[in-house]
Amino acid sequence: MTSTEELLEKAKKAVTSGDKEAASMFLAQAADAFSSKGAYSAAAKLYEQSAQVYRQIGKTQQYYDAIEQAILMLIRQGAKPEAYSEIVRLSAAAAKTAERAIEFKRAADFYFRAAEFSATEDSRTEFNTRAADALEELADKQEEEKNFSEAVTLLKKVGRLYYASGDNDLGARIDDRAQRIALRWAEASKNTGDFLSAGNALAEAAQVMQIRGILSEAARAMMEAAELYEAAGLFEKAGNTYDAAQEAFQQQRLTGARKQALLKSAEAYLKMEGAPEVLAPLLVKAGGMFAELGNVKAKWAYKRAGELFGTLAAKAAKDNETDAQKDYLRHQAMCLKLWGLKKESATIYQQVIDYYLTQSQTEAKKGNKEQQAVSLEELADVLSETGDVATSRKHLQSALDIYVSLAEEKTVSAEMEDASKYYSKAADCADKLGDSEKHFLFHKLASERATDAASLYESMSVPEVATVWVRNAGTEALNTNDPEMIEKAIVFFRQSAEGFKRINESDDAFEDFFQVFEVTFDKHPEARDQISALIGQMEEIAKSTRKKYMLSLVTVLRVIEKGDYTAAILTLQAKEEDLLPKRDRLRKLVELLKVRKKAT
Repeated sequence: MTSTEELLEKAKKAVTSGDKEAASMFLAQAADAFSSKGAYSAAAKLYEQSAQVYRQIGKTQQYYDAIEQAILMLIRQGAKPEAYSEIVRLSAAAAKTAERAIEFKRAADFYFRAAEFSATEDSRTEFNTRAADALEELADKQEEEKNFSEAVTLLKKVGRLYYASGDNDLGARIDDRAQRIALRWAEASKNTGDFLSAGNALAEAAQVMQIRGILSEAARAMMEAAELYEAAGLFEKAGNTYDAAQEAFQQQRLTGARKQALLKSAEAYLKMEGAPEVLAPLLVKAGGMFAELGNVKAKWAYKRAGELFGTLAAKAAKDNETDAQKDYLRHQAMCLKLWGLKKESATIYQQVIDYYLTQSQTEAKKGNKEQQAVSLEELADVLSETGDVATSRKHLQSALDIYVSLAEEKTVSAEMEDASKYYSKAADCADKLGDSEKHFLFHKLASERATDAASLYESMSVPEVATVWVRNAGTEALNTNDPEMIEKAIVFFRQSAEGFKRINESDDAFEDFFQVFEVTFDKHPEARDQISALIGQMEEIAKSTRKKYMLSLVTVLRVIEKGDYTAAILTLQAKEEDLLPKRDRLRKLVELLKVRKKAT
């Protein structure tokens, strides 16, 4: 007999003799052996059997561990409906076991797992609702123990889940409770002198109030939170919170209250100390706020920011970081100009102008046309900042002409990758010049050359590179902003997504399916079946890779697909930390829901 068969025989004898702990151990060892051989289906069954024996003898942690191992074996079998169905069954059973043991956090986690692998929307909703119920039980416990911060966090999550399930009344009830607990938390923290916690509590309350549409109360709570942050010496946090309050007041057209919040935000930033690279941009922001209010402190903010940018420029020069030095000098010159020292500003601007002009001339002499064009673009940007628009446009046009010349040369020599790149750079220059016709033309040409490059690599049997260039063709087509080209972009991105999938580049495939989703949801909201299918394709990749950001993104897209703005914005807020690189793109999709709701 093989060692695996011996282990199973030992497990059988242990069960017969009543030694269930030994039986579960032998079953787990046999499962390990099957797993090491890639026999994941057999391993999953044995891990489940081991788990059941552990549960019978009260070894709950070992039970949960064995269930997790069984689920892992099922995941390793790939995107098989029968495997996913088993994951749902095991997860739901483990969740019920955890609920009976009053382990509500663990129960919620297992219900979330069941929802994640469910085949239907109804099933997903059911398990997410059960998870919400478990988390509410946990929130009750946290409130009883006066762990207000954790209780509020849990209730906000519960509310989001109820909104996502379509039960807005229950979601609103939970939000009301979260708000009341947050205010209790704030009072308790103020009474103990913990101003940071008090501020955080009021900020949480304000967020819930905003969700509920109580904007005036939310703005007032933000103001009080900011005052508490100031009392705690956290001036950047205070400034940011006052800034959020002024935006809320602006939405309500409360001009006087907005001006007060704006002033307090600027003054909080002025009180800051810290690293120059952090402080200088915030002082520029403060200067802008003071300037809007007609407050003389604007000059002081710009003066201090200019000094800090000067310090940063000097350090960059010492470290031989020329590009950084010139960037800091530009910011210093801007601050001096806003401060009112136009002569000193012009002197520094001229240093930067002379540098880029010399760079472009040097590169021209060397025959480095691309670097010459890059320097001309930088030169044009600086001249635009100084107000010399005419000269700026002249140099920008020169850069554009160089890029077009390079693109044409590369096209003739059949170097299609470079041709595409240069046409794309020419399109960017045309955009800066405000020439929409050339912007469209050059992005279109860049897309065509990218398609040529893809065809070349396909003929050379290099699918990895060919797929990258199909994606590039899609990007350039999309950048034309032309309806016909956008339809071509959708086709290109679908092709690249499938191409990346074939060569097992899951991250790239997922990204391109998301790109197709974005464009389709924006341009063809009526294509519900296509939108749902795209989410399904992304979900398949997310489940197979188990990458957190993918799973979070699919969760957000599922809610966006339903068309509920409140549920979508809440779900995005909950997953925002996992999705920072895509936050702005997702917010645009969520805002589309609001626009469409108003239009109906």
